Amino acid sequence: MKEFPQHIDFRPVRRELTTYRQIHNAISLVINVVIFGGAAALVSSLTEPGWWQILVWIPAAWILIHHVARIFVIPYQVRIHGWAEQSEDLLVRSGAVFRQYLAVPYGRLQFVVVKQGPLQRKFDLADLRIITAGSNAQISGLPTREATRLRDDLSARGYARLAGL
Repeated sequence: MKEFPQHIDFRPVRRELTTYRQIHNAISLVINVVIFGGAAALVSSLTEPGWWQILVWIPAAWILIHHVARIFVIPYQVRIHGWAEQSEDLLVRSGAVFRQYLAVPYGRLQFVVVKQGPLQRKFDLADLRIITAGSNAQISGLPTREATRLRDDLSARGYARLAGL
């Protein structure tokens, strides 16, 4: 397999994305452990004791392990995530463990969407979602102003490429 070119200068996302994802992870952890742990405790208290009761705690334990592991993976994911604007396409790099490089040709753009939730507004972060005929790409952790600039720029480039067909 051919190596990915090293000369491409990817623009990083904001470091505040790490804090945002850690808070989101903690909220999700509490909600899921309360739901699954509460269900396991309820089942354990309403049934006769037996060896099988350990099985009802497995989902809650798995969710706990998953979210604790994410605490350590999230900083690496944010450090890797970035994008590069080129003359013919937009490159998106993501994935801490499983790296992904996605090239989005400007002529194939269908929609460019900027999304921002309440917690993202607190950190001045936005997600840019790029939808094409064959795939989707997302750049998370952009500053709001940069996300709107990129949306407008990509839409204009896509329209210009489409007009040439």
